[in-house]
Amino acid sequence: MSTTNNSPRTPKSPLRGVGGLFHNFGEKLQTAITRFPLTFACIVGVAVLFVSAIHTNTDNIYTKWIMGGIVSAFASLSFYLFAENRLGKLVANTVNIALIGLIIWLFSYFSKNITDANAAQFVMLTVSFFLALFFAGYLTEKNSLHWWDNLQKTLFHLIISAFFAGILMGGLSLALVSLDKLFGLKIDDKMYAYLAVFCFVLFMPSYFLSQLSEKTASDESFSISYPAIFKILGLYILLPILAIYTLILYGYLFKIIASWELPNGWVSWLVSILGLAGFLTIVLIHPIAPPPPKGGISASLNKTDAVSKSVSKSPFGGLGGFFLRFFPLILLPLLVLMFVGIVRRFSDYGITINRLLVLILNIWFFGISIYLFISHSRQPKWILISFAIVTFLSAVGPWSVVNVTEKSLKKEFSALLTEAGWTNSKENQIKTLDKEKQTRLYDVAYYLQRTYGIESIRPMFSELSETAGVENLMIKLGISDPQIAKNEHISVNSGEKSYQFDISNYNHAIHLRNTYNSDVLFKSDSINIYLENYVVKCIWNNKVTLIPLESTIEKSLSMTGKSTNPEEIIIKKDDYKLIIFNLDGQRKADGEVKINHFNGLLLMK
Repeated sequence: MSTTNNSPRTPKSPLRGVGGLFHNFGEKLQTAITRFPLTFACIVGVAVLFVSAIHTNTDNIYTKWIMGGIVSAFASLSFYLFAENRLGKLVANTVNIALIGLIIWLFSYFSKNITDANAAQFVMLTVSFFLALFFAGYLTEKNSLHWWDNLQKTLFHLIISAFFAGILMGGLSLALVSLDKLFGLKIDDKMYAYLAVFCFVLFMPSYFLSQLSEKTASDESFSISYPAIFKILGLYILLPILAIYTLILYGYLFKIIASWELPNGWVSWLVSILGLAGFLTIVLIHPIAPPPPKGGISASLNKTDAVSKSVSKSPFGGLGGFFLRFFPLILLPLLVLMFVGIVRRFSDYGITINRLLVLILNIWFFGISIYLFISHSRQPKWILISFAIVTFLSAVGPWSVVNVTEKSLKKEFSALLTEAGWTNSKENQIKTLDKEKQTRLYDVAYYLQRTYGIESIRPMFSELSETAGVENLMIKLGISDPQIAKNEHISVNSGEKSYQFDISNYNHAIHLRNTYNSDVLFKSDSINIYLENYVVKCIWNNKVTLIPLESTIEKSLSMTGKSTNPEEIIIKKDDYKLIIFNLDGQRKADGEVKINHFNGLLLMK
């Protein structure tokens, strides 16, 4: 559906056919490289790092630099879009170099083995700079339709780029499979990984950048063609679903009030989903939703009255106008419910990165809801702008959720150690804490290790070895795992018997055995075999073989405590056979399995 406007200039929607999507691609790519040189440099750098990681099978060396390169690419592109028509090329490139350098410097402090805290920072920074793509060039644009037109074109090109990359990946992969199956050419598995890098790391962003058009000056006669897919998605899918979802949450709110009880902690996440989906819908239907009474939305939007009126005739058209105007107000009581749920989670389980993020999200919901209701959704781009700013500030700086959470937990951990009588001395006698505080001490120590690495607590324990973890630390403190009683013990052994195995069809026999709580099963100059997420991972001559243990663990549970023939616990494929002699570990109450001891024989061709 399009507007009726007598203006000689009406931008065409990119959704009007795909015939010209590859027209003059080479010329457009050259223009894009000249336009975004440092962005392309980041893209190529990330591709090289991916290829190096695949070639050497040592991805942990490159992970943090890949993450830094991805964030740098988004940040670089966002800044270029902002600087166009504002700054000269030399100034823009100089500032961009400084920005990329700052990001790489930040990621240089990430752990070699990426922690959960590192991953959280990466995700938040990526989201922040990704959202900036949709408004960086239009920060001072007053015409909301001009900004929205850029948003839908950018989104379209992004989706099309991903679609073409997927098609290219599928086609080239099929060609390799054909060469393998029809002509007997042995194709290294790494070739498919290299193809993925080419398609999704090089081609996809390159095509996307080649399609980005430069910003043009807007005027009063500017109008848009509204994509039918957005109308269907916004008015006929999202709006009815959100209406039902809102009624369900309000039903739960009335239940809580009637019973006068605290809400379930899960309500925070459910309200968050409603809020994010609702604000996304506001952005999608902004140009076609009927304006509120007394002018509403903006003067420029009045130019789409023809669209608005035609839409309002549909069953959901009027709902669209109502939603645009009153959703922020409707959301406010649910945000109060969400806040109470967050407070309960903090009270019951303490601070974590996720809970702090949900609290920040709740505050943002309050702020943006009040703004949108007061302004009549006049500038919905501020939904994206404010969310990008909040996400960025949550990721970096001493106020970031990562730093605040770590400092808070370290302070609590230190206070519990002091109460327990710990002074980092071998001669020190640990006092007995009550069970509740022992549990809390263990939980805090485990969370710090899992989220920030063992380095976060090592300074408090001078004797703590490089390989020691929370379990070793708790033994030192004389505190047992509060969950140990809830764990299901796994133990399978072959007894004292000796067995003979036929190895005539195999070229190599490798004895696999680990020390307690170690993941390493075998290590030599050319072969590395270790446990990774309940999978035996064998790296041999740059070839990776994965042997899953899930079914074996389930089988071993039925044999726990029994002597058994090793042939009963066996995993066999065409090129290997794994015979398990002994397996010892626990399955916790949450279903997580931890293998403490492993002893077996690996036969390989």
